[in-house]
Amino acid sequence: MTNHLKHPLHCVDNLRQQAKQNSQRAFVARGANAERCPSCLMAQFACYCDQRQVQSCDIEITLLYHYTEIHKPTNSGRLIADLFPEQTQAYLWSRTEPDPGLLKRIETFKERSLVLYPATERRLEQGRHLEALPNASAEDPLHIIVLDATWRLASKMLHQSRWLDPLATFAISDDTQRSFKVRHAKHDNQFATAEVMAMLLAQAGLTSQSQVLAQYYQTFNEHSLMSRKRHPNSR
Repeated sequence: MTNHLKHPLHCVDNLRQQAKQNSQRAFVARGANAERCPSCLMAQFACYCDQRQVQSCDIEITLLYHYTEIHKPTNSGRLIADLFPEQTQAYLWSRTEPDPGLLKRIETFKERSLVLYPATERRLEQGRHLEALPNASAEDPLHIIVLDATWRLASKMLHQSRWLDPLATFAISDDTQRSFKVRHAKHDNQFATAEVMAMLLAQAGLTSQSQVLAQYYQTFNEHSLMSRKRHPNSR
C-alpha cells in the first residue's frame, strides 16, 4: 500500500499505524470493506488528495487523540496534519501515562502551551483560562493542544489528566464562532476538530491559513458524503 501513497506519511498516519499494531482487537469502522485511498482514506472514487496544499503557520499544534478517534475515516483532526505537517504532532491520550515525547513538547514551549477548551468554573477560579490569545511568531510560536474526541470524551481527557492541570485553557471567541457560521455551511453548536482549528487560526490573525483549512474541511465533507452514498452499505 505504501507504494500507492499520494502524499508522505505524517504524524497522524504514523500514530494510526502504531495504534493498529498495538491494539489487541481490530477497530472496524463503518465502510471498512471499501477500497480506500491510503492517503486520504476515502473510497478510491472519492479521493480528494489533489486538493491537499501544504501550508505553514506560526503555531505549533498537538493533536491529542482519544483512542476511539484515531481509526475513523471521518476524523477531521488529520486534516490539520495534512496541511500543516511541519507544525503538527499527534499522540494518543493516556490519563496516567502520557507519552514522554508529548511531555517534552509541552516543556519545550512551557507557558506558551495552551489547551483548546471552553472555560470551566474551576479553570476560571484558578486563573488558568485565558481570555485573549497571545501573539505568535515563527521565533516564539504558541503551542496549541487539541483534544480530538467527542465532547464527552474530551471533557474526560481534560478533567481526569492531572498532568494537564498546569496548562492554561483557551476557547474560541463567540464573535469568531458567529463569523464562521455566517461564512460556512449551517451549523448547530457542534464543530469538527478541523473547524475549531480553522477558527483559532482566524482568531490568531492567520487568515489565509484559516481559509485554506476551512475549505479543505468542506472538500473533505463533500467527499465523505460522496463515499457513503456510493458504498453498498450506505443508507
